[in-house]
Amino acid sequence: MSEFMGLIAGAYDAKKRGKGGFMPGGASLHNVMSGHGPDAASYEGARNAELQPALVGKGSCAFMFESCLMVGVTEWGLKMCKKVQEYYNEESWGGLKVHWKRPEGANTDGHLLK
Repeated sequence: MSEFMGLIAGAYDAKKRGKGGFMPGGASLHNVMSGHGPDAASYEGARNAELQPALVGKGSCAFMFESCLMVGVTEWGLKMCKKVQEYYNEESWGGLKVHWKRPEGANTDGHLLK
């Protein structure tokens, strides 16, 4: 799945503002088989938040287009517009922490438990 998303106003709860963040007027493109989702700061914030009802998205307006096809990017968009975040992956997920432990005595075959 490819995903093109833009933020018109407000904030996006899965990408905090700041370095690698998502601000109004910004957009992101995650093509087929590319990593995407909440950044490390958003994940940790949600993971450590008290579990209770919360109002989210108030004052925000965003859009998303999804496709099963690869979305093309022009030469201008990739190399000349000077808007590509070169270190986006590291800024978004570089600080992601592992919070699980393999079950004691579990047999493995690569990443799969048996």
